[in-house]
Amino acid sequence: MRFKALYKNKSSINKLSLLFLIVIISIFIITLIGILITNVMFSDFDSASRNLSNYSYVNYLKAIQLLSGLGLFIIPILLYSYVTSYNLNFRNQINRQNLLLVLAIMFLIPPFISLLLEWNTQIPIPDFLIFLNNDSEPIVRAFLRMNSLFDLAYNLFIIAIIPAIGEELFFRGYLQKQLSNLLNNIHLSILLTAFLFSAVHLHFHGLLPRFVLGILLGYLLYWSKNLWIPIIAHFINNALAVILSYKAIKIESGPYALFSEEKVSHMSATFSFIAIALLLYLFYKNTKKNTEKSLL
Repeated sequence: MRFKALYKNKSSINKLSLLFLIVIISIFIITLIGILITNVMFSDFDSASRNLSNYSYVNYLKAIQLLSGLGLFIIPILLYSYVTSYNLNFRNQINRQNLLLVLAIMFLIPPFISLLLEWNTQIPIPDFLIFLNNDSEPIVRAFLRMNSLFDLAYNLFIIAIIPAIGEELFFRGYLQKQLSNLLNNIHLSILLTAFLFSAVHLHFHGLLPRFVLGILLGYLLYWSKNLWIPIIAHFINNALAVILSYKAIKIESGPYALFSEEKVSHMSATFSFIAIALLLYLFYKNTKKNTEKSLL
């Protein structure tokens, strides 16, 4: 039986129900695989060894992180796209000028994002939301303790590649487009998607900078019509944090240090913001010019 485009002509409700069912089945299968990995590879863990100073336990958490990314985002959306012929806006060709602009934007954005993070941490979390707040800093610090190039490559895979592909498939590739169709307003859909993208991480002290990054990724997709562009931008953002935490080139302070306690210079943050705004304008103009050329 052929499954490709099997649900192409079904109603929106049926397609949404199908996606929900695929997600549930995928999570169930990934959970079983996770239990199998736990019993086979990490069966010798006792309560005393389950701490973040234990290298084997951290690798176990990395494996669970990898399975979660695959089971929650990547596999369901790709299967859904296959059986419904859903257009995820993947294009093989990436405009070289756009790629260079995206690289420049993501390399220049850390000072501005660091300032937003500094502001965000000064906002108290309401009491009724404290139980939802996920303080992931200890786990991230443990993940970023890298003793070899293999650790660096593995971290790039699970922290940069898998989240960049998975989260962009779901949030920009699917959710943003669906909200745009529902609301008939692309700008509102980008804002809502960015908010959900930030909120789903359950880390309220990072809500504002992640929201701004979500808006940036949303407009990169909207202007380029190519999902590879926000995937690449997302990858660079995460990969920079990993690479600059590696022991051979580790940066201890400043806006490019992941856990720096040093206050961000307002001058560098302002320069970062102005540079990003100019580069985004160039990106918009370049994509508009390329679109007009293709129409002609």
